[in-house]
Amino acid sequence: MGTGTIGIVIPVYNTDGAYLDECIASALAQTVDCPVVVVDDGSVKPGTLEALARWSDKGVQVVRHPENRGTSVALDSGAAALDTDYVMPVGSDDRIQPSLCAEVAAMLDADPAVGVVSTDLQFFGSFEKVDRLPATNGVADILFGNTIPGASAFRRSDWVALGGFATGLRFGQDWEFWVRLLASGRTARIVHQPLYEYRRHAAQVTATMSEEGKREHSLDVVRRNPAIWGAHVEEIMARYWTLADEHTRQSARLAVLERRYGAINRLLGRGARFVKSVRRRIRRRG
Repeated sequence: MGTGTIGIVIPVYNTDGAYLDECIASALAQTVDCPVVVVDDGSVKPGTLEALARWSDKGVQVVRHPENRGTSVALDSGAAALDTDYVMPVGSDDRIQPSLCAEVAAMLDADPAVGVVSTDLQFFGSFEKVDRLPATNGVADILFGNTIPGASAFRRSDWVALGGFATGLRFGQDWEFWVRLLASGRTARIVHQPLYEYRRHAAQVTATMSEEGKREHSLDVVRRNPAIWGAHVEEIMARYWTLADEHTRQSARLAVLERRYGAINRLLGRGARFVKSVRRRIRRRG
């Protein structure tokens, strides 16, 4: 185990009080000394405020914003309040396993070139699934879209050097930061254990935002960093053509299957619908 210190930042905005209780409790249960900073980004819901007051009374550091200023500002406030080598953001409705901070800090300790460390994700809530993250070998790997979770540890010195998180982004704040971080020469690593528990529920921004909205906000990330995308345009286009070729091959395979089996599938579908209608008539007569 290395000697780098790590702190947790939990941005909060109107989070369900029960979710927030679970999150903070898991942050305080780490196997290494790990200061926790909770940033209340202008919450107004009574359940959220009551939970924050309880934890503040127990000695947890709570930084308060008088009004909602966005996730980027909340993350910056939390990182500024820490005096640790590494920063680990945690979503206020999520949970982390006790060994998470020890594992990510050890990986950052082991290689000075590493700038961000993630762990595999355990989804829970509306559905359960373990998500094994793909490798990220450089900034070009994330220019088509983000593959690094927002809940990933980074060096506080890099956060200072990069000027913090970009403000004014409702979506993709983490992606924008990772793009600039990897473009600076840092690398990304993954602890292949599902140590981060990501809650899925209907109130999440990713669940409530339309696909068109996500695309527009993603384009905003690109507009803020044209030089990075421009520096990798050849690789971007090569990857695009590879994906386009694969799409063409898959479409051709589907067309062959449709010619061979489409009529049979349609006939079976009509048969299944006929059987259902007969069963309904039998139930009504019975």
